[in-house]
Amino acid sequence: MKKILFLVSVIAVALAVSCKSAVSTDMTAVDMTKAPTDVAAWEAQVNADFQPVLDSLGTDNAAPAMSAFDGKYGSSLVRDFNSQISRQARFSSGPSSYPTLTDMPFNRDGAVYLSGGSADLVGSVIGWVAPKNLPGSYFHGAALDLNKYDPNNLDAPSLETAILKGAGYETANDWRGKVNACVLNPNFSVNQASLDSAQSALDYYCKPSNTNMQYGFFKGYVNIFNVVTKEDTYYWYCTKVVWSIYNRMGVDIDSNSSAVDFTKSGLYSLVKTYYNTLYFYSSSKANNAINAYVTDTRAKIVLAEEILLSPKLTKVYEKIRE
Repeated sequence: MKKILFLVSVIAVALAVSCKSAVSTDMTAVDMTKAPTDVAAWEAQVNADFQPVLDSLGTDNAAPAMSAFDGKYGSSLVRDFNSQISRQARFSSGPSSYPTLTDMPFNRDGAVYLSGGSADLVGSVIGWVAPKNLPGSYFHGAALDLNKYDPNNLDAPSLETAILKGAGYETANDWRGKVNACVLNPNFSVNQASLDSAQSALDYYCKPSNTNMQYGFFKGYVNIFNVVTKEDTYYWYCTKVVWSIYNRMGVDIDSNSSAVDFTKSGLYSLVKTYYNTLYFYSSSKANNAINAYVTDTRAKIVLAEEILLSPKLTKVYEKIRE
C-alpha cells in the first residue's frame, strides 16, 4: 500500500501516497488578459502545468510547484494554502496540553464521536480536505462498538474509524486526549441485531490484518477529479466508516447541510485555482465548473460537520477548548 505523507508547512498539504521527483519551476508567465486563440491547446497547457502541483502535494516539492504555477498564471495557491495550513496547524501541531477528557461517555453502542483536535497524521489529512465552519471545527470521526469497549482497559481498540492503512480502530484513550470533541447518540430506535451486523461488517475492514485497502478521498495519486463515493469499499476515511455503519442499518447520517461551506477548505482552493485558470476568459464557465465540482463532491464525501448536523443524531456531550 502506498504511503500517506503529511508535511505541515505554510503551503504543503497531504493527500499523498508516494514521493515524487523534483518538479521544474521554469515557467514563463503568460498574458492572462487575452482569450486564447486555440482553446484546446490552452487547456492542454494548463493541465500540463497543474499536474506537477497535484503530484507534489505532501512532498517537499509542493512549495516550488505551487509558486511556479502562481508565477506563470498569476494565481494565489501559495497564499491560499498558507492561510489554510496555518489555520489547520493549531489542530495538528502536537499532543494536546489540555487535561484528559475523563467525563467523555462510552456507554451507548453505535454512538458517534467527532473531534476538532488531533495530533495524528490521519486527522491532519482530514483537516485539510474538510471545511470547518461550526464551533469545534470538527473534521475527525469514529463510532463506538460497545462490545469491544473495556472500562478496565481504555487502550482496547473499540471505536471504528480510519487510520493509515484505511479503515481501523481507535481507543477510548485516543479520544479522551482530543482537543475539541463531541458525542452524538442516535435519536431513533436502533435495532440491536442490525447494529451488530453493521459493526461486524465494518470490523472486516477495520481489523489490523486487513490491509487490502487505501486511505484517501480520491482514487489515484491525489486525483482531486476522481472523488471516491461513500459506497466504495477500497478507499476509506474516518467519517466514511461512521456513515457506512449507519448506512448498513438503512439510515443516512450525511445531512449535506448548506451550513457546511465547502469554500473553506484546501480542496476548494485547488479546484478554484484550476478552473479559474483553465477558463480565465469566461467567469461564468469557470464558476459553473467550480459549482458543479462542489455539488458532485458534496454528494460523494461525508464530512464531520455534515454528520454533526444530521437530524438522526443528538449531541449528548461536547468540550470545545480551542
